[in-house]
Amino acid sequence: MLTLAAQVPIIEVTASAICREAGVTRDTFYRHTTSPVDLLADSLGAEIAVIMAGVAEQPAIGDAERALLTHVHARAAVYRGAMNPILAAPVRRNLELSIRVGLDIWLGLHPHIVPATLDGDDRAMLMATAYAAAGTVGAIEEWLQSGADDIDRAVEIILAASPDWWLR
Repeated sequence: MLTLAAQVPIIEVTASAICREAGVTRDTFYRHTTSPVDLLADSLGAEIAVIMAGVAEQPAIGDAERALLTHVHARAAVYRGAMNPILAAPVRRNLELSIRVGLDIWLGLHPHIVPATLDGDDRAMLMATAYAAAGTVGAIEEWLQSGADDIDRAVEIILAASPDWWLR
């Protein structure tokens, strides 16, 4: 999937092409996924899950952001091929959910950063992480569309746009 998605836009990738590339039958394909874009979302999601699992080892939230953007940069052709003009819904959803997981891990490790207005309010924290994750995905989409490849600058911009309390 990732090989094909790096070569052509996801809307042009067919189940038949994936089956040929992988050496499997269509029956096998459909037993594991419903569409090429869902398979792409799952494939990228598996890679991102490894990155998010490493959030606990990062000394600063910017380091976790850098790890994520390094992945996106390495798979830039795939992500750009999944945009029309924004990321395909399953890819975007998996990326956003993965970022939310990473933020939840970060907050679990650093509960002292949570502002008093949010502390103890589970619904407020869900909203805060949803907002941060969606904003990060939007920034990543813009970064991909611009053709930029400076990871450090992208991290700097995303962190500058983030509420200060995330950076404590």
